[in-house]
Amino acid sequence: MTALVPELVNMASDPTVSVSDLLRRVLVAAHRLGVPDLVEWISSELNGYTGDVPEYRQIRGQLEAMHPDVGPMPVHVGSKIGDWITLINERGPIPELEPLSKENGTLHRHFSSEQELAIMGAMNVRMRPHLAFTTFQIRGIVERVRSRILQWALDLEGRGILGEGMTFTQREKQAVQQIHYHNHFGDVSGSLLQIASHGSSQTQTNTTAGIGLDALQGLIGALAEAIDRGQVRGETADELRAELATLRAQAASPKPKWEVIRATARSIKTVAEGAAGGLLAGLAQPHMATLLALAAGAVGP
Repeated sequence: MTALVPELVNMASDPTVSVSDLLRRVLVAAHRLGVPDLVEWISSELNGYTGDVPEYRQIRGQLEAMHPDVGPMPVHVGSKIGDWITLINERGPIPELEPLSKENGTLHRHFSSEQELAIMGAMNVRMRPHLAFTTFQIRGIVERVRSRILQWALDLEGRGILGEGMTFTQREKQAVQQIHYHNHFGDVSGSLLQIASHGSSQTQTNTTAGIGLDALQGLIGALAEAIDRGQVRGETADELRAELATLRAQAASPKPKWEVIRATARSIKTVAEGAAGGLLAGLAQPHMATLLALAAGAVGP
């Protein structure tokens, strides 16, 4: 009977084998080896992501607006808001993405109503915006998944972990437990895949654009001014004041905790989106971009 790991190497190397089938086969190996990080990564790839996505699932789209007469037209906005707007966190499951990856063409993705209002406020013309991206970019995601599986299987094979008879010995299972698989076997939120023994070091980078303290202070001032103008009232205003107090404390700290700032920004965004009067759309473009970027996971300098 064929050993499981060499079979995975062969499957991952064969372009005629679907990545969906490959993931299901790897899921068997991951369960039998007892690698929870890999099981979680495979499950997310098969069923879709609900939170952060690996770096290879972050793609850039082209901001366009639909002209009633000529069709889609490219739209140019400021670089700061443009960096946030055009970033797509593709959370779709591989079984849905794989058929798209085999086509040639352009795909479109629309924004939420709140985001549309904010973007239209930054445009010279008021046409419905959307993001355009290509099936080639989807193909890149699918192939990165295949490559990571191949890398993992080759690493196991090189360590003598083969899975003879479609199962693994106790020695093989113990050997795998000494290997550190970092962050769902993928580059979640900018981290690097690490396949190494305990004690190894790896440099972590972050691909998200940084938000400076000056931008944060500007956002705090703009939100405070909106509250003072009576743009929000009652319990909503009180809730926003409490969140702003948290932001002020972090901005004044010699060592601001950006995870707290990001969580607070997400809370403010949720409250603002539910407030009457379009608080987000009423913010000046740079401040609106700062809030949305922080809420989306941008980090400090």
